[in-house]
Amino acid sequence: MTTANAGNPVRDEPSINEDGIDIDVVDFWSRATSKYRVRAAVLLLVNTLLFAGLGCFAYWIRTGVMFAFLQPDYWSQLGQTFLPRGDATLANFVLFPIRLDLIPMHGVVVGLLLAALVSIPILVSILYRFASCIPFLLIVAFVAVMPWLAITLTGACILASIKPFRFRFRYASALLGLVLVMFYFYGASRQSSSQVAEYAPSERIKFIAPWLMATLASCMLIGGVLFLAKLVNYRPGVIAPLLLVSFALPVVIFEKYVGRDELYYQLLARHFQEEFYVPEYNFSEQFERLAFRYWEAQPEPKQPFSVVREVLEFRMALELDVKTQVRTEFAKQRESINRECKHFLKHFPESRYAINALYFQGQTLDMRVDLKAFRSKEKVLRYYADFPSDVSEPVWKKVEANAEGSRASKVAMLKLAQIEARNRRIDDALALLDKLIEKIETEEERVAKGDTGVVGVMQRAPADEQLKIDVESVDSRARELRDLIKRNARDPRYGNRPLCGSRIGEPFCGGMLKLDPEHVLFKANLDALLDAYPNALLEDNVKLQLAMLNEDPNQRAMQLEALLEDYPDGDAVSQAIYRLALTWAELGDIQKGRSYCERILSEFPDSLWAGSAREFLRQPAPIDVEGTG
Repeated sequence: MTTANAGNPVRDEPSINEDGIDIDVVDFWSRATSKYRVRAAVLLLVNTLLFAGLGCFAYWIRTGVMFAFLQPDYWSQLGQTFLPRGDATLANFVLFPIRLDLIPMHGVVVGLLLAALVSIPILVSILYRFASCIPFLLIVAFVAVMPWLAITLTGACILASIKPFRFRFRYASALLGLVLVMFYFYGASRQSSSQVAEYAPSERIKFIAPWLMATLASCMLIGGVLFLAKLVNYRPGVIAPLLLVSFALPVVIFEKYVGRDELYYQLLARHFQEEFYVPEYNFSEQFERLAFRYWEAQPEPKQPFSVVREVLEFRMALELDVKTQVRTEFAKQRESINRECKHFLKHFPESRYAINALYFQGQTLDMRVDLKAFRSKEKVLRYYADFPSDVSEPVWKKVEANAEGSRASKVAMLKLAQIEARNRRIDDALALLDKLIEKIETEEERVAKGDTGVVGVMQRAPADEQLKIDVESVDSRARELRDLIKRNARDPRYGNRPLCGSRIGEPFCGGMLKLDPEHVLFKANLDALLDAYPNALLEDNVKLQLAMLNEDPNQRAMQLEALLEDYPDGDAVSQAIYRLALTWAELGDIQKGRSYCERILSEFPDSLWAGSAREFLRQPAPIDVEGTG
């Protein structure tokens, strides 16, 4: 060895070209010896396979599906990524399906994953030359389904490895290429800024942290690999071990601190939300076209179009009713989500989201089509789950038994009380309602004392917070139901039949608690209930419901006034006065509405509606512009 080479790493086999001249070793292909060429080619193939696995993980962590190209809508998904505000942008890495404000450790996973996706192609372009990094870029584009990142990385690899951009100091070339990636990350962080604007500053940091971590980790990973490559004089085998580590690290952190159940639950929650709580869908135009085709297909002589249209409307409403055997699109949606819930509970029975999945399952089984909205002029498709089905009872019992103190358990107790009451198990229903109201009151006292259960920056938010359950609404409905049952059960003349219904075969087997307020026949059933049980304790409550069904506020006010005159001692009086106050406010007479609320506070200070009356009175009083007040 000459003294000129004394400062360089030792070369046990100098690289010699075909003319026998010793050449400078600057990458893995610089060595002409066949064993190094073969080793470099084999390890490049290994690196490609490992990187393909990393690309699959990057797609799976966003969709729950391992292989993107096996999806039937693969090309559609790929096209969505080119929409700057679509659902498949890089910004959604931190927003869906796992939100960083709920699972902060997921930011570490995203940061390390992006660092590996960015660093490896750049390193391959430097150490194997640009042509060798093309398969890696294709993996980012078509396996990870991140084509914009692949386009950015193509520019980064060109800057890092192709003359005249590259420097002899290879790390400087890599940093030059990373500048493009940094601009890309900056754009992604800015893209999500509008969606996280409502968060506190401490929460917004979580959404920026992955991009910063990805940039810093990329710099460290590239620097480390290039240093080792220089240290071993560019012998192949440097990238594969570090690629394996960079692949394994985010996977291990995800498995330990995030979990597969987190991913699959968030996907389930999104599916449930999109199927049942999307903005109302106006079906009127499609229905009119369908009705015309249906009328044209009728044999001669045809009935008038209006008659045929009404028949079709009624038939479609029946098909949308879940009590029929017709397999409608709605029934398929319910079946699909119910199957997903069962699949989640089977594979993740110990997950902290198991109760949430049971909640979705119970809500799905209770979900109904609002037939009144569908039969309206606009033909609106809308769903609701407030009236529980007997089929969901086992699910709600599981929630109530296994989720003590959670928001989901409160909903379960209310729905079980509704089911128990209409099945004539009055005492069981009242016991559930008393227990529910007591729990809510205890929780309100705890919050009033300052025990809000605030979580730290890197801690997970409670699982049931994601259900967005309005506990105040649950409490209000529970108190209304308890008051209705206590005051109207065990009627001296009819027993519990007006409230819970009679047995099948008797003249009217309905009962007020068995009537769905959203059903198209609700008013007719209330009228039948009045005819079946004249002078029942429940009569004032039934007439109150009939009055509230009247869409004309003037007629509604007259009905409510008549109710107050006919039933001065009825248990529905306080509610009727409050509804009358709201009706007069709707008619524009705010002062009269305030006077009715003052009457509630004077005559019924302890009633359920006293609180609502106080809220009404807190609103600013109308200004007397004529100066007569």
